Amino acid sequence: MTHPDDPSERPPRDVKLYMFSGSNSVRTAELMLHHKGIAYREVILRRGAHAAQLTALGFSGTTVPALEIDGRRVQRTREISRALDLIKPEPRLFPVAIADRVGVEDAERRGEELQDAVRRLFYCAMTRTRAHAIDQLAARAHGATDAAGCRDIAELPARLNQIDAWIEAGLLGGDELNAADFQIAPNIAWLLCFDDIAPFLQLRPAADHAIRVSGKNRRHIPRVFADEWLTPLRVDDIDA
Repeated sequence: MTHPDDPSERPPRDVKLYMFSGSNSVRTAELMLHHKGIAYREVILRRGAHAAQLTALGFSGTTVPALEIDGRRVQRTREISRALDLIKPEPRLFPVAIADRVGVEDAERRGEELQDAVRRLFYCAMTRTRAHAIDQLAARAHGATDAAGCRDIAELPARLNQIDAWIEAGLLGGDELNAADFQIAPNIAWLLCFDDIAPFLQLRPAADHAIRVSGKNRRHIPRVFADEWLTPLRVDDIDA
């Protein structure tokens, strides 16, 4: 029997999403909230000043997305996905069957790693296309060095092949979307904005999945990466 004070038995009354526009991780949180049908208020933070703002608001971390649910504070997309399944179990973000849940959790974790890689690539690109101090600071904060960007592109073929395999197996892109769908799709949608990367991605199942789940990202990032950085993508394209 469920206790009447069980938070999973009553809808949240006051949900705030602390965010700034353009964040791939914020998009993940938005998609999960929409999936759950949970109404929320957007609180727009100032990029660059958001760390201090979040600290002042009582959050322990300094990153977006940050969610406040009836006074409870949650940060990071993987923690948010679990919190949302607790406060509103249906529709689920994680399967009930243990084996299926393990698969979704693994894909979600690797999707978060992709999220970090895409963020580094974005700031690598921004430091080449504009000289905003905030982008330079963010690049340093996220370790978006040339060495990291080159490595992240080299690792993309294996990541994309795995995502395509998950789609083929039905772990991603099923009739009922899950936390891994919402974790991965916004990051692939971001990669489709890169003129350097999009040609190697557009015909993959991962690209169709990203647009279906997250929609098209309207940003545009012109060619900025050194030609040799793209060699692993070319080799994978030839092998395919």
